[in-house]
Amino acid sequence: MFRVVCMLFVLWPVILTGCGGSEAEVQVGVPTDIPPAAPLSLEEWNAITDVNEKYDIATLERLRASDPQLESEKGWNQFMKEVVGPKMKAEMPIRPQH
Repeated sequence: MFRVVCMLFVLWPVILTGCGGSEAEVQVGVPTDIPPAAPLSLEEWNAITDVNEKYDIATLERLRASDPQLESEKGWNQFMKEVVGPKMKAEMPIRPQH
């Protein structure tokens, strides 16, 4: 009898909760909407010290989104040639292979 009372005592909260009693709108297996990263200004980009992060494609896309002049391919290619390329050469020098 004691065992039955203990089992009821332990299982009573589970029975009261039931299945699916939550009213949250969480759906398993459905992707959540992740907002896009905020545009990155040139000053913010220059302040990044981790070169892997700085020259990551996602970071460069955020930088491109910050300036309307960089939306065109011509403007972006010119920016890459005049700003990003020289900066990358200075921060990530190519080491000669022996």
